[in-house]
Amino acid sequence: MFLQNKLFVSFFIVIGLLAATCLYDIQGSISQAASITGIVSDENGDPIEDAHITIVTKDTNENNMEETVSTDSNGAYEIVNLRKGRYTFIVKSPGFETMTEALKISKSSNEVEKDFTLIFSLYTKTNDTKAMDSAVTSFKEIGVLRRQVPIDGDSLAAVYRGELQALTKEVDAENDLTLDSDIAGALDDIKNNTAPDLAAQVINKTLQRIFYLAILKRTTDVLDDFHRKERADLMFLWDEAYAAYQAIVGTADRENKVLSKDHTAIETGSNPNLEDQILVAFIRGQKALNMENHDEGEIVIGMQRQVISISLTRAFYIAVIRETGDVLNNRESNLARALENQKEGEMYYRAIEAFVLQDNPEGNKTVKSQLTGDLADVDANIVIRELSKGFIGRVRSELESNESAINADNRGRAIITAEEALHYSKIFMEDLKIRLGTKDNEEMEDALHALKDASNMVDNANADAARQTISTILDNYESELL
Repeated sequence: MFLQNKLFVSFFIVIGLLAATCLYDIQGSISQAASITGIVSDENGDPIEDAHITIVTKDTNENNMEETVSTDSNGAYEIVNLRKGRYTFIVKSPGFETMTEALKISKSSNEVEKDFTLIFSLYTKTNDTKAMDSAVTSFKEIGVLRRQVPIDGDSLAAVYRGELQALTKEVDAENDLTLDSDIAGALDDIKNNTAPDLAAQVINKTLQRIFYLAILKRTTDVLDDFHRKERADLMFLWDEAYAAYQAIVGTADRENKVLSKDHTAIETGSNPNLEDQILVAFIRGQKALNMENHDEGEIVIGMQRQVISISLTRAFYIAVIRETGDVLNNRESNLARALENQKEGEMYYRAIEAFVLQDNPEGNKTVKSQLTGDLADVDANIVIRELSKGFIGRVRSELESNESAINADNRGRAIITAEEALHYSKIFMEDLKIRLGTKDNEEMEDALHALKDASNMVDNANADAARQTISTILDNYESELL
């Protein structure tokens, strides 16, 4: 009996020791497991959403083991439960150069922070866009000639003739406009020495509008004909749009302009880096045209078209605000320059007038009177207020379209309308922050990104919650604009 009890106790001692050993191994593994967190951003420091981080290591048999995660809207990522060892990180995002970097996780590592900065890729055309390239070259030559004193109207007219005038007539026919006549009238004013500086601004800003409309037409045609035309034809249109963009990249590459806190002046805001956003969108669209899954490619084209078109719209919006600010700065000290600023603002506004007219027709009249009337009446708050009301209407329209798309289980349309709502909102987000505060601004941004995520998943409940949050904040913002 004593022997049996001794064996019985010994048995449980052994079991206990084994259990303790196993627990030690488990705890040791847990304590040695690491997590890696970080931010993926571009050269400007802006976060890159949906960048893919692939981590590669070797198992005990020297076979590659991989895990891939994606960044959120803040560019943040996290990889958990990593053992000590050597890892290779491969960071990818369309529009950026792929980055590869080695990292060693030591035994004592519990949490590792690792940020990545990706370099912008270059857009490489696959087609000869000679006609558009020639039009862009002529535009740049006119840019030099219009700054000469005195301005030579005959030289301007000679450069305008050819591919640039042909593009103008094409845009006129497609949009029922008379821009060629506007340019001809301005050329006559220069030749007759009738306010030549103002006439030169009319020519420059009208030509910028022509390239803007040419870009919109070609990127829209790519989306509309995505399943009807050959890929080579679509790629040519996309390349032509990129070629046209070279004429107005300088307008996109400007800092934001915002209302001062006392609502009386225009100040410099953050730099939205629109020119880089547009470059990345062109590259992503080009890659989408080569995707094997055409349905997904169509969605990507739709999203990138919106990034390009709305970012350019925002660039012209900023230009209107910038010239309004310059009117305020110059009207007391330099009347001639203030009049020139006002004319520039008027011409920039013509490019985006349709957006404001659609949802704020009375505000459109007000903005036009500000940009054509007495300099003493120009009011920064009025201009920004009425512009913002117009673009609020665009956001509301996209929210309605998003709801309809999700209810119809149309994932592609839901994603694109959510993207549109996001980018239209960006036009006035800094002003919203000034009037409502940081909290509402951040909630608005979070809700817009939540709407994108919910649209991708066709998640009606979460999309509805996001739209409600956005609508409530828009209501509050609109009340502040009254």
